Amino acid sequence: MPPDPLLSAPQSIPFRQQDATADSTVATDSTAADSTVADSLFADMTPIESLLEPVVWQGLGLGLARIVLIIVMAFFVAKIVDRVVGRSVRRYDDLPPLDPSRQRALTISNLISSTVQYVIWPVAVIMILSELKVDVAALIATAGIAGLAVGFGAQTLVKDVISGVFLLFDNTLAIGDRVRINNDYGLVEHIGLRLIKVRKFDGEVLMVPAGELRIFGNTSIGYMRAIVDVGVGYSSDIRQVLEILNGVTQGWVKENPDILVGQEPQVHAILGFADSALMARVVIAMLPGEQFRAEREIRIAVKQAFDEAGIEIPFPQRTVHVRNDER
Repeated sequence: MPPDPLLSAPQSIPFRQQDATADSTVATDSTAADSTVADSLFADMTPIESLLEPVVWQGLGLGLARIVLIIVMAFFVAKIVDRVVGRSVRRYDDLPPLDPSRQRALTISNLISSTVQYVIWPVAVIMILSELKVDVAALIATAGIAGLAVGFGAQTLVKDVISGVFLLFDNTLAIGDRVRINNDYGLVEHIGLRLIKVRKFDGEVLMVPAGELRIFGNTSIGYMRAIVDVGVGYSSDIRQVLEILNGVTQGWVKENPDILVGQEPQVHAILGFADSALMARVVIAMLPGEQFRAEREIRIAVKQAFDEAGIEIPFPQRTVHVRNDER
């Protein structure tokens, strides 16, 4: 049986494929040759001589340039995010400091800035380590294993972060709120994922981990009441006193209708019998943060009205009996 000409004929390779294969073989051989030449070149040199070679300094220069570029880009991205966030927040500058929209915008802007910082710089560090020929994959794997061990010892940190997230989403705290933490009162200046900064009236800044903020008071939600306690002498006409207090209260309300919240002001009758005075009270509901000014103005108005009516605001008095025993 004669042989099949198709099987017996040599397989021909297209001309272009032959050229590509040849070029690839030449390039591989050239790279291997260059590597062999470079290895043999540096093998015959001392470490000091190899450092003087231009090729070494070119490689170091390129690596250093890439590292600087990574740092500059990370800094540039962080600045751009801060500027965009700041521009978004400036739209609320015309709103009152305690406006919920303004407080929410400030809180979210701080959260975004903090999150971006926590993401950008670790990524930049990983890229720099890669440029330094550090095995990043092995490093990340090792960090993951170490993270499990560290996690058991960093339970407080994890609790703080989780608590901070819930505080933000529950909307129970915002920048600009006046809060009471234990026996300290202050203004919230910063809310992060882990830490909350509260500035007291005297300027001291409290650093409160979010996980420790379990029970606190917020005087910036809803409304507050201005409460003014007034003491009068036992010899005063209590009906006249109540009429004066009602007049002072109604006059102040008419002058400041924009900060009231709809509740009628109240003048409470005798609340108790103190050592030297009968106690009355003025109560007015208003917007949060306005109660301090209201209390000051009402006290001044009450003092002036009592002076005009001849009503004495008593001060502590004590009667001393001197007994002389003759023997």
